[in-house]
Amino acid sequence: MPEYTKSEQFILSLFPQGSTFNFNGKEFTVTISGKPRPSRGECKTDVYIEAVAPDNDAIEIKISIKQSNADFLENKISLSRAIEIFGKDAQNIIMGCTLPLYKKFTSDPLIYFDSFGKTEAHTIKLGWKFELVNKLSGEKSGELMLDEQQKHDIFAGINLPAEKRDCFVNGIQIPDSGVANYILNLADTNVNRNQCIALLQPIADFAKSQRIYFACKALNYRFDKDKWDGPRPLAVYVNWIVSNDMLNANLVFDRPLELNGNDIGEHLKSLLSALKINHFDDLRNVLSPDLLIYP
Repeated sequence: MPEYTKSEQFILSLFPQGSTFNFNGKEFTVTISGKPRPSRGECKTDVYIEAVAPDNDAIEIKISIKQSNADFLENKISLSRAIEIFGKDAQNIIMGCTLPLYKKFTSDPLIYFDSFGKTEAHTIKLGWKFELVNKLSGEKSGELMLDEQQKHDIFAGINLPAEKRDCFVNGIQIPDSGVANYILNLADTNVNRNQCIALLQPIADFAKSQRIYFACKALNYRFDKDKWDGPRPLAVYVNWIVSNDMLNANLVFDRPLELNGNDIGEHLKSLLSALKINHFDDLRNVLSPDLLIYP
């Protein structure tokens, strides 16, 4: 069983219905305790607790468990997911990440006749995926310049759609149960109920101190295997064209995540078919001199 799942189950075991704990100097009794389950996808809350004090003061503790060994915050990001994370300005935020790295993108070979690093021989670039990570990862990576509210939105899940915000807890739909308000960094499971409460950090405070990074990772068409890694949305894509019977390309930065690997891959294959490319080395006869290739 993954450690992450064990942590969820341990926290739930500390807060069964009817158990009591101290919170902000007041004793509360747990009325609901469970794992929020959205109708699709994932929410940000791992453990939901509703509790009531003797004076009828009610609280919701919606815990997001911090995974210390997780490099990825978000991968395979689609446009709809980017809007959930960043809000309606998602595409501009992504372009604000990729455009300053313009020279790094344009200095990348688009066609590899030989292998280089992790790139196989006989590959053609389709574009670059966009991922959120908790540390720099490669040369097409950098820190996301987000304000405190945007960071809060990311960690809490404020921009999630209703089906991921209004989750079901123990079979009952609870508004905003999928939007986390506390984060828990649980180093071990040797804590009691009140110690667990003491470890909770308001997610708004936690988010302020966090540095969030992006990484753009290449998606390649592997010619010999006739495959690529599926319909991964592309933050920057390669616009392959045929002009004067020569294969050429330009990079498109202003439509982040609108097209995916299948869109570009199938288009590229149709161009290669039109150029009667049956073997990879046939490309050498039809490449524009403007294309950057390796070697």
